[in-house]
Amino acid sequence: MAYPTDVVGILGIWSALLLMLMIYSYPLYKENPFFRFAEHLFIGLALAIAVITAIQTTMRMAVTPVLGGDIVYVIPIILGFMMYFIFSSDYRWVSRYPIAILVGSAIGLGMRGVIIPNILTQIINTITFPKSTDFMSMFNFVYIALGTLFAVMYFLLTYEHKGAILYPTRLGRWLIMIGLGAYYGNTVLFRMSMLSGRAQYLLQVLRIIPM
Repeated sequence: MAYPTDVVGILGIWSALLLMLMIYSYPLYKENPFFRFAEHLFIGLALAIAVITAIQTTMRMAVTPVLGGDIVYVIPIILGFMMYFIFSSDYRWVSRYPIAILVGSAIGLGMRGVIIPNILTQIINTITFPKSTDFMSMFNFVYIALGTLFAVMYFLLTYEHKGAILYPTRLGRWLIMIGLGAYYGNTVLFRMSMLSGRAQYLLQVLRIIPM
């Protein structure tokens, strides 16, 4: 992307730069009026975009089909209006029905997306013998199989961790800690990559490096 030459483009990149510096003034210094201004501006813009998107989605997915003759879409519209009864102290019970339907359907859809990748795939990968017999393939197979078994054994809360399961559960705890450490390291690296991206943007706006 080339450096903008029009007034609107230049104002846009400099406004983004100033707002970015206002946001970073909080961790670098402390809470200040510049940070609060940028924070409130971001929340206001995000809320406005969310409201407009919700209205457009409702019109496209509910109102327009109803006007076109699909009467069945009246049901979600009614359920959506029923949720606003939560603001009434006398008729708050009406909002429990659409909320229960929403939570129940979300749990069902979420479980369908969780069981296969997080449970079944893990079991299949654990018990499937590797096609290659080289050292790393066998090491990964044994590590994943035993690591999964020991980590699951650590959550045997109905039995005291002593005797035959003492060392496997202790090893499972260490493996869980290693996994959580890897996740934490991943998060730190992701934040550092975001910070380096913002630093690169700063240098690009100041024309120290090309865009």
